[in-house]
Amino acid sequence: MKKLLFIFALIAICVSAKAKTPAYTISFSELPYAEGTLYVSATCEDKELLKVAIEVEEDSIVIPVDFSEAVGKDVSIRAFLDLDEDRLLKFDSYGRPTEPFLQTRLIPQKETADYCFKLVVLQ
Repeated sequence: MKKLLFIFALIAICVSAKAKTPAYTISFSELPYAEGTLYVSATCEDKELLKVAIEVEEDSIVIPVDFSEAVGKDVSIRAFLDLDEDRLLKFDSYGRPTEPFLQTRLIPQKETADYCFKLVVLQ
């Protein structure tokens, strides 16, 4: 009986290793400030693929994300660097963001594992 359980466990490990989803990442380089909180979301159609808040301590951040179900589809990426820790993107009187931000779209491909972005700073 122990041998049978060992064989099933070994088969389960082999199957789960093959079924592993691809490792994709979103990176933000050259962050304008090494402080605050970076809020990032990624959505595909009505499905939320990523929603994180990360404390910024360096000028770049790498975030793992599962794009396996979104390959070849339109994905919306939104991010902003909250400098005053109020969890809201600030706007000036003309409606322009006053904190670093990003709003873009991408179509993930199987061949590309890392997608690199830079936040926009309006002055």
